[in-house]
Amino acid sequence: MMNHRRRTQVVTSDDEEETPNPQYTQKRTRLSEQDNSNENKEEQKKEAVSKLPRPVEDAKPIGEPIKSSGKGKKEKRHYESFEFNGIKYTLEDHVLFKPEEKGQKPYAGIIKDITQGNNGNVVVTGQWFYRPEEAEKKSGGNWKSCDTRELFYSFHRDDVHAEAVMHKCVVHYVPQHKQLPKRKDHPGFIVQKVYDNVEKKLWRLGDKGFEDIKQQEIDVLLEKTLQRIGELFDIEADETLNDGEDQMKIKKKLKEKKCFTS
Repeated sequence: MMNHRRRTQVVTSDDEEETPNPQYTQKRTRLSEQDNSNENKEEQKKEAVSKLPRPVEDAKPIGEPIKSSGKGKKEKRHYESFEFNGIKYTLEDHVLFKPEEKGQKPYAGIIKDITQGNNGNVVVTGQWFYRPEEAEKKSGGNWKSCDTRELFYSFHRDDVHAEAVMHKCVVHYVPQHKQLPKRKDHPGFIVQKVYDNVEKKLWRLGDKGFEDIKQQEIDVLLEKTLQRIGELFDIEADETLNDGEDQMKIKKKLKEKKCFTS
């Protein structure tokens, strides 16, 4: 995994490829109807062309700057939100970013800053999540996932073009001792661990060993999850997850206990 995920390159989405004009056929029974048929075809073609995907537009900031930084050519204006392809994005939105290479999964991150320089380009600062297969261990290899929806939270930030944003996403922050929300009821990603991309270590989301400002950041995200999906049930103390153990195993153990006691 690269420390600098993305700088300047913007990959176009597959669904932005130009689609061919549909072909129209009509039965021609009378010579007098042929001219009308041709006129109808031209109208249909114009209508079809108007419905073709439009080229990707440049991202544009919304409203007045909330502050400025730098001087001269390096001056930047900071905004609370921007618009891209008709969608409004705001600070603290969870989003997916286009990957650097074709075939890679999209990057997930949180929009932490939105700036525009004198060149007019809109840039966002993304705070990145890591997929388990991207998170390297200091001893070698990669960390294991407890769930296919899992992402690792991190404090790693990097600047990318706003046009790299694909769409918004949902991330649930769940303490290690809580049961995971059901996919059907609450679709989205799951975060239970924090990844240190420098030391290549994992920390539990509920650990209190982070700096005050970082701990406050995590506490706010945990609270937002509770407000969105409600209270989650506790996992029994002896069933708390160990690294590499998934909740499918825990559910199996709980079922075995229930069958044994019934």
